[in-house]
Amino acid sequence: MKKALKIIFQVYLIACLLILIYVFFYVKKAIKYYPIIEYYSTEFDVDPLLVTSIMKVESGFNPDAKSKKGAVGLMQLMPQTAKEVAIKYLNLENYNEKELYNPDLNIALGVYYVKILSDMFNNNTKLVLASYNAGLGNVQMWKMKNPIIEYDPEEMPFKETKNYVSKINKIYGTLKYFNKFINR
Repeated sequence: MKKALKIIFQVYLIACLLILIYVFFYVKKAIKYYPIIEYYSTEFDVDPLLVTSIMKVESGFNPDAKSKKGAVGLMQLMPQTAKEVAIKYLNLENYNEKELYNPDLNIALGVYYVKILSDMFNNNTKLVLASYNAGLGNVQMWKMKNPIIEYDPEEMPFKETKNYVSKINKIYGTLKYFNKFINR
């Protein structure tokens, strides 16, 4: 019995160590952009840990990331969405699509877009994340056809979106958990 407990304890310690190593490397990449994330998150009233989680999944903190579908930068914004947010909501008259690789602009537009989605879906993180991934129109259509998706991401018809929401929620939950200890 003692030997089994010892093995369980060792496995637990190894798992904790692996989690800490992962968090260390994750935080090391994220910390470079965290002042910008925190600034715009505060400005637009969005949880910076949610933004950090989105950025991790979207680009892995690579400011030069470009997806096959054309999403750009740290927050992986579609150029048309970024343009709409920049001009219609933030009144950036001198907006230039080429500047989407600029971390400051990309994060500002991404955070504001999360704010727009949060307001539309009454801060339902699952629907915000689904919209960020699959598009607002798709999620509005899904919600009309099957209102339960508000509470159960497994009901979302796109497998990619289910996985996306799940992945971000795991990262977000982990960051919130560790944040409790950091901000004591």
